Amino acid sequence: MSQATMADRLAVKTAAATFLQVLEKEFDFSQQLAQAILNAAQAELVGPIGGDIVRPGQIRQVVASVKAPFGPPLAEAEKVTVTLTVAAGAEDAEVKERQGVEGQRQGRLLRIIEEALEQGGVLTQEDLAQALGVTRRTIIRDVKALKEEGHLVHTRGQLKGVGRGQTHKVRIIELWLDREGYDKIARWLHHSPQAIKRYVNAFLRIVTLHEKGTPAAEIAFLTQTTPRLVADYLAVYEGARAIPHRQEKLAEELARVNPAGKVAGGEKKGVMSP
Repeated sequence: MSQATMADRLAVKTAAATFLQVLEKEFDFSQQLAQAILNAAQAELVGPIGGDIVRPGQIRQVVASVKAPFGPPLAEAEKVTVTLTVAAGAEDAEVKERQGVEGQRQGRLLRIIEEALEQGGVLTQEDLAQALGVTRRTIIRDVKALKEEGHLVHTRGQLKGVGRGQTHKVRIIELWLDREGYDKIARWLHHSPQAIKRYVNAFLRIVTLHEKGTPAAEIAFLTQTTPRLVADYLAVYEGARAIPHRQEKLAEELARVNPAGKVAGGEKKGVMSP
C-alpha cells in the first residue's frame, strides 16, 4: 500500500472529514449523500464569502471598489472590504502536490481575484502581494504566466477601461458544459478537482432554483453565494440554450440531479426548449 500523500493526511484531519465519516459509518449513508449533506450544512451554517464570519485560511482586506473611477489617485478611490480565501487547506495541498508551490500560488491568486470581484472589489498587484505574502515582482511573474496559459487576470490595472471580463468560475462551467473532465479543468485553473466539482454543483443548484421560478436574490440567499455569481451563472445557463452540445449536457445533468423535476421550458428529461 502506497504511503498517504500530504493532501490525504490533511484531509483526514479536518472537521469536514470527521463529519463525513460519522454520516457514512454511523448512519450508513452513501458517500455521495454524505457529501451532499456536508455541502448543504457548510453553506447554511458557515455562510457565504463576504459574510460576517471569517473562516480559517481567510483574511479581510480593504480594496478599491469595481465602481471606482480610474482618474483620481487610488488612495481617494471608493473602497470596499472583502473576504479572501488565501489558504484552502487540503485542496490547496493537493494542488501543491500536483503542480508545486508556484502552481498552488497561482491558483490562490486566481481564487482571491474572483472572490474580490464577487464582493464588488478589485485587487491591485500590491493587494495580491500583501494577501499572498510575496513580492510584487512574484505577482507580476505569476500574472504573466497565467496570461500565457489563456487566463484573464482581472487586477485593477487590467480592468481599466475595459470593464469586468469573464470570470474563471464562468469559464469552469463552460468547459464542463463542453464535456471537459474535472481533472483537466483543475490543472488549467490550478485548482483541485474537488473545487471544480463544488463550482459545478453550485451552478446546478442555482439553475434548478431558477427553473422553479425562484427570484435571483432568493437564490443567492439559499445557495449562500453572491448575487453577482448568481447572475453570472444564469447568463451561462441562458447562453447554453443556444449551443446544442451544451444544451444537451445541461439537460442530462439537470435530469440527473432532479429526476422527478422538469428542465428548462417545462419539459421532462431529454431536451430543453430553446
